[in-house]
Amino acid sequence: MQIKEVMRKPPNVVTCAPSDYVVEAAKKMNEYHVGCILIAESGSLKGILTDRDITLSVVATGKDPNRVRVKEIMKTNVITGKPEWDISEAARLMAEKKIRRLPIQSNGRIEGFISLADLAPVFRKELDSFLEIEASPASH
Repeated sequence: MQIKEVMRKPPNVVTCAPSDYVVEAAKKMNEYHVGCILIAESGSLKGILTDRDITLSVVATGKDPNRVRVKEIMKTNVITGKPEWDISEAARLMAEKKIRRLPIQSNGRIEGFISLADLAPVFRKELDSFLEIEASPASH
C-alpha cells in the first residue's frame, strides 16, 4: 500500500507561515487537535513545529508566545517522504530516524502528512489479515 492511500491531504494538513507568531500556531494545533504543524510558504515546506517545541522553547523559558515567531523555534532539517512510497518504507524511515511524523512532498510541494497514528491501524489490519490466513485450515 502506498503512502498516498493513507496520508492526510490538504485541507486536512495544518500549516502556518514562518512569520506567524507561536500563539497562532498553538491556536491552530488546538483547533485541529494536532500536536504538530507544518511550516510552509507558497506550498513549499520550510519547517515543522510540535507542541513539544512550543513547550520547551517558549513556555519553559518564559518567553511570550505573542512575541516569538514560528521561524525562531521551528525545526528546519525536516525529513520527508514521497506519496508513492510503500507504507513499510515510511515506517522504516520513521523508526530509523526516531520520528513520529512525516511530511510528504513531491516536486518540492507539500502533498500530505502521515504520522505513526495513521500507520498503526493500517499495519494492524494487515497483521490481522495475515493471522487470519495463517489460522485458517489449508484448502485442498
